[in-house]
Amino acid sequence: MAYLQLKGLAKCFGPVTAVNDASLDIASGEFVTLLGASGCGKTTLLRMIAGFTAPDGGEVWLNDRRIDPLPPRLRGMGFVFQSYALFPTMTVADNIGFGLRLRRRPRQEITERVAELCALTHLEGMESRYPHELSGGQQQRVALARALALNPSVLLLDEPLSALDAKIRALLRAEIRSLVERLRITTVYVTHDQEEALSMSDRVVVMDRGRFLQVGTPLEIYTKPATSLVADFIGTSNTLRAKAVPGDRIMVEDTPAEIQVPGHLRGLDPLRVCIRPEHISLGRPGTGPGPAFTGTLASYAFLGQTVRSTIITSGGASLLVDLSTQEWLALKLAVGEAVAWRIQPGQAMIFADDGTALGHC
Repeated sequence: MAYLQLKGLAKCFGPVTAVNDASLDIASGEFVTLLGASGCGKTTLLRMIAGFTAPDGGEVWLNDRRIDPLPPRLRGMGFVFQSYALFPTMTVADNIGFGLRLRRRPRQEITERVAELCALTHLEGMESRYPHELSGGQQQRVALARALALNPSVLLLDEPLSALDAKIRALLRAEIRSLVERLRITTVYVTHDQEEALSMSDRVVVMDRGRFLQVGTPLEIYTKPATSLVADFIGTSNTLRAKAVPGDRIMVEDTPAEIQVPGHLRGLDPLRVCIRPEHISLGRPGTGPGPAFTGTLASYAFLGQTVRSTIITSGGASLLVDLSTQEWLALKLAVGEAVAWRIQPGQAMIFADDGTALGHC
């Protein structure tokens, strides 16, 4: 049953439509991430949920109560800003307890709550420090603790890790996910980082130009993207033009492929084939089972456990291929050499040329 409901939310800034008919049901305790490129409308949507931005249309419901007419302070939500927004002249303890003091809670209650949150966010011993005496990760923990101080019904986070380095980001996203699971708090998280979205979320909402392109679990979004735009945005994807041939098969790079056109795409031409780099097999010409596409090794990069190579296909397209380091070393390929590549069975994603109507083969 939905706990937080967005019903047809819309927002325009002059001629620009920032959010267009956004509807979503979020269950109690669910972690939902709004994912998209800068300017797609995700932060505007979050601010409408919080009450900082008034919608031009639509409604927000929380626990069967309409809340969009209410001011932010009456919505029972905690908000973590991208910039942290800590008070520079207040200590860690004072920043965390600020909202409690505004509500005139007893001093003992504030002291106990601050101590509890410092323990939860690994800030013990830092209560008397000021923001300028903290690292970026510590400041973000203070902002998170402050948002949780009033036991909010919903936690809203606007790209909270974007200013941190990669190692701290990885640590904090695990901490945030663990914390909200422990507290069983409904969470809406905004990011443009697909790794954050896939690793933290129960569901991901992929946005573009104010619209929802797809809503699903991280696995669904990655393995069954609804459009080629989602396939390109989530992870890395190679996109090749294709055309249908008799027998409901397709031709890629002017080479017949053992890929059947899904029934709902039959009769459409041209088509697009999207393949993840890890779903392509690589070898030398004349080796391996069955027919293969051909190309030339243009470059490669060692990435630790994997090697990412760039293949220029016979049709002139650029193709990324990921192999394990062990597989790569066994091939003993050099830049400029001819290669054979194959799409692994069942891993081709087929779209109409407008990017819609997905099929998997």
